[in-house]
Amino acid sequence: MRVRREEIAPLLWGWLYVFSLLCAYYIIRPIRDTISTVAGANTLPWLFSAVLVTMLLLQWPYNFLTQRLPRERFIAYSYHFCSLILLLFAALFFLPGGLNNRWVGRIFFIWVSVFNLFAVSVFWALIVDVFDTRRGKRLFGLLAAAATVGAIAGSTVTALLARHLSTSALLVLSALLVQISVFSAVRLSRRGAQLKKPAEETTGNMLVNETAKNVLTPLLAGIRQTIKSPYLLGICGYILFYSVTSTLLYFQQASIVRQAFSDESQRTAFFASVDLAINILTLLCQLTVTGRIISRFGTPYTLALLPFISIIGFAWLGWAPSLSILVGFTILRRAVNFALARPSREILFTVVSKQEKYHAKVFIDTLVYRTGDQIGAWSYQALSVLGLALAPMAIFSVALACGWMLLSFLLGKSQEKISFKSP
Repeated sequence: MRVRREEIAPLLWGWLYVFSLLCAYYIIRPIRDTISTVAGANTLPWLFSAVLVTMLLLQWPYNFLTQRLPRERFIAYSYHFCSLILLLFAALFFLPGGLNNRWVGRIFFIWVSVFNLFAVSVFWALIVDVFDTRRGKRLFGLLAAAATVGAIAGSTVTALLARHLSTSALLVLSALLVQISVFSAVRLSRRGAQLKKPAEETTGNMLVNETAKNVLTPLLAGIRQTIKSPYLLGICGYILFYSVTSTLLYFQQASIVRQAFSDESQRTAFFASVDLAINILTLLCQLTVTGRIISRFGTPYTLALLPFISIIGFAWLGWAPSLSILVGFTILRRAVNFALARPSREILFTVVSKQEKYHAKVFIDTLVYRTGDQIGAWSYQALSVLGLALAPMAIFSVALACGWMLLSFLLGKSQEKISFKSP
């Protein structure tokens, strides 16, 4: 992979940007997951709903500011605000009884969930504006590797220090890393301007262009396009199956971990260790087998691999619900998703029109995905109300995964058929 001289500085700043950002997130992610074990199964569905509502409420001010602020100022103000929120939570957790205040914990859970989506969205919005399609094909892989390395670093920090440092100290460290992201993002924006042609410089000042100002426009267009296309409806089904089963596993994880660890610092260290293992396995797969597996077995079998693993994992978890089985299943499932399923999902969109890639994908990646979260959360709640134990819930998850695997194979075959017919 050849990197041109003028691309070195923007690439290095982009690398530092996403590394520090993902490192900051993966330091606080285990803390959020620990809060989920404290909240319990009755509260978690409401927290998931609150995340969705918060995202929808923040969408208008987000789009309003991106249209009116220069790119560098918007990014700097946004990440400075995130750092201040982290420091505020650090102060609240430092106060006597702060860690045991359930409302502080719940608000922190919601905020971290929204912060993750917002921070990554802003990063990619800047990256796709700095690097055009031609450069992106060569350089985005390096940036994706930086994100994985940052996730590994953040998970390592929390796994090693959760038992020795307070939660407040970890939040302060995360806030400092966000500030490094600000510094890197501003330099990336300035260096990236040198890559653009003079005619493009005026369009790169804002984070969004005129055609994308109204967030409802692509969303409504995406809904119409998806309803008219059986192929896009199939992709919706795939995303729903994935999101629902992921949420069901998350709730089962919270239940098992709550029983396995009585101390919250131990839970935080446990979640960080799991994240670390997932990201290391993901990186190894990305560097060695991802391209080979997708090329050799094709889209149908690669797409069907994740639901197949889910069938085995949920069945095993229902038969013998233990921490060791949960850990093995979670690590393998999420690593396969990051390394194989996610690239395969993107391949599905290579055979649709340009309008569908923009509009329908926005609809599927946002509203459909979060709808799956809600279905999974409230399904778990309904099963709990019926008094069903972990084993029946696992059987329900296995049934979903069986339908998911069949859909995955048929969807992959459709993609190959459409691709073969395309000129």
